Amino acid sequence: MKLIGSKQEQDFRKELADCNIIVAQGDKEKAILNVLRTIFGEIKTAYILNWTPEQYEDIFTILIDLDKIAKVEISRINHLEAPIIETFTLKDFQKGLSKIFQIKLAVAIDLAKKDHRNS
Repeated sequence: MKLIGSKQEQDFRKELADCNIIVAQGDKEKAILNVLRTIFGEIKTAYILNWTPEQYEDIFTILIDLDKIAKVEISRINHLEAPIIETFTLKDFQKGLSKIFQIKLAVAIDLAKKDHRNS
């Protein structure tokens, strides 16, 4: 998807900049990053695309580097419980996404590319 600099894209860019777990300092972000590193090894970029707070768990959808998506489910009740992680290729994940989510994903990929160039 080609980005055109729309207001929607700008809003997503601002939102995603705050959802970069590589640079975030919160405990939740650090915990997620540690989990991701055990699965993927060294990670250069990780942007939270979606966060769904459920009654007993938090579910995060995260763009990892430029080509992977991870869905991470973390218990809100038992912090010692191992997170449930499901991984997708970018191509598989993109199937059936809404137009708005496709734009958000394209913006996240653009940010990740810039991060990769700067590292």
